[in-house]
Amino acid sequence: MVEALSGLGSPSESLPEVAHDARNMVTALDLYCELLEEPGVLATPFSHYGQELRLVAAASRRLVEKLVALDGRAGEIRRSKSGAEIGPGEARDETSTGIEGRQQSGRHEWDSGAPIANLAAELMANRNLLSALAGPAIALTVHAAGGAQAVLLTSEDLTRVLVNLVKNASEAMLGSGRIHIELSERPATSGMVPSVTLAIEDNGPGIPADVLGAIFTSGFTTHGGNREESRGGPFQHRGLGLAITRSIIEGAGGRIAAQNREPSGVRIEIELPVRKKRVGVSVA
Repeated sequence: MVEALSGLGSPSESLPEVAHDARNMVTALDLYCELLEEPGVLATPFSHYGQELRLVAAASRRLVEKLVALDGRAGEIRRSKSGAEIGPGEARDETSTGIEGRQQSGRHEWDSGAPIANLAAELMANRNLLSALAGPAIALTVHAAGGAQAVLLTSEDLTRVLVNLVKNASEAMLGSGRIHIELSERPATSGMVPSVTLAIEDNGPGIPADVLGAIFTSGFTTHGGNREESRGGPFQHRGLGLAITRSIIEGAGGRIAAQNREPSGVRIEIELPVRKKRVGVSVA
C-alpha cells in the first residue's frame, strides 16, 4: 500500500512540493474560518459553519501530514533494496530529484489551465485572500498601475506564487509590519517584448547579503531547527516555497529576483513577458 501511494505523484511535482502548497491553502482556510467566527459576520443560525470549516481544515492538515509520512516510509523501503537502484517497473522517488532535476532538464510542467488574460484583474481577485493570510497586524496593500495584460501564468500558478511570497514576508516580520504589492508595465524596447513587473515589498528585517543570491535554491532556508520544529511539519521550512515560485515564473518565460530595501525590508521583483494575442482571437 505504501508503494502504491508513493506512486500517485505526477512526474512534474514531488510530494513535498505539493504538500507545501497544500499547507499554504489550509492556512488560508484557517484564516477565513477566523474571519467567519468574528461576531456579526454570520447570522446566528449559520454561525456553526465557521467551526465546521475549521474542523475540515484541521482534518485536511492531518491528511497532508499522513501522506508526507507515507512518502517518507516508501522512500526508506526503496533505499533499503539491494543496489539502491529503481527498476523500470517501480515508482521513482520524486523527493530525491525535487525541483533541481526539473530545472536542469528544462521541464516546468505545472498545473495546466487557461493562461491569464488580465493579470491586473487576477491580482486584485487575490487581494482578500492575501490580506487574510498576512494577518490583522500586517497592513497589506495592492496597487495595479496598468498590467491588464495577458501572461502565460494560470490563475492557480499566480495564487501559488503570491501565497508563497506573502507567507514568507509575514513570517519574516513575525506578524507585524507592511507588505505592498505593485503591478506595472514595461513597454517594448529595441529587441525586447513588452512585459509586466510584479513587485512584492515588505519592511521586515531583510535577508543577509551573503545568502541573498541563494534564496530561490531548493532546500535553502533561514529558519533555525528549533523554530522549524515548533511550526510543525517536516517540510514546513525546507526552502521549497521560493524554489517552487522561481520554477513557476521561469516556466511562464519570466524571471524573479530579490534585493534588500533601505532602511529595511525585501523587494521581490517578478518580470513576465506579455503574451501575444493570436490574430482574430481576443484574450479579454
